[in-house]
Amino acid sequence: MFLNNVQPVISENTVKSYYRDIVYDVVNRIAGEVILSKHPGEVLKKWRMLFEISQTELAHAMGVSPSVLSDYEKNRRQSPGVAFIRRYVNSLIEIDLRRGGVYLRKFSTAHRSLDDVILAISEFTSPKTAGELAEAIDGVWLAGEEYANDPVYGYTVIDSLMAIVRLDANDFLRLFGQNSMRLVIFTNVERGRSPMIAVRIYPIKPKMVAIHGPKSPEEVDKLGIELARRERIPYVLSQKRNVKNLIDSLSMF
Repeated sequence: MFLNNVQPVISENTVKSYYRDIVYDVVNRIAGEVILSKHPGEVLKKWRMLFEISQTELAHAMGVSPSVLSDYEKNRRQSPGVAFIRRYVNSLIEIDLRRGGVYLRKFSTAHRSLDDVILAISEFTSPKTAGELAEAIDGVWLAGEEYANDPVYGYTVIDSLMAIVRLDANDFLRLFGQNSMRLVIFTNVERGRSPMIAVRIYPIKPKMVAIHGPKSPEEVDKLGIELARRERIPYVLSQKRNVKNLIDSLSMF
């Protein structure tokens, strides 16, 4: 995940629900592929390799000897039964979850939908200036006001709380739509440090960043403001009443 140090606490139920959907998706995908294959051992080995788990580690998690697991993967035994497949897949999942669930998110087709992360995304038919966008979202300048006349070609509004759960480095690219010369707005922000940390460490930068959540500039994290200055990125605090008003103001362009 690209926002590992974000301050707001995420609902435990949200995390559990998200991972439950991913686990079901990946379990069904692997088990179905094994059951339908003419060479199930090769499929078992393929998924173990994809998860980057050694034969010894997986065998230990399953409670079998590495030689038994090796025999199955090399098709030296009869096709694995349902109980064995269940243990095999569950052990893959449990090991990956202990490591942070990286491959679960990578292989889940459910993970590919970011509808609950990207709240709005659009490209402008003609460029708008950073100053025009700041005014539209009732923005207070935190840094980079000297770039107010720079052109911006689109916007993306994201839910930063869901981004903590859902996004990894590969997904971050999807925030940019058709171009990176855009305004990226992080909503549900507490202080604003983590969004700017994410922007700083990712090689592709948005043209402008805004946050929504803090009630006043004094509540915004000073490090986030300093990072925006260093990156020469216009940084604005939107004081729109709510996220809907914020999105509505952008849809007028």
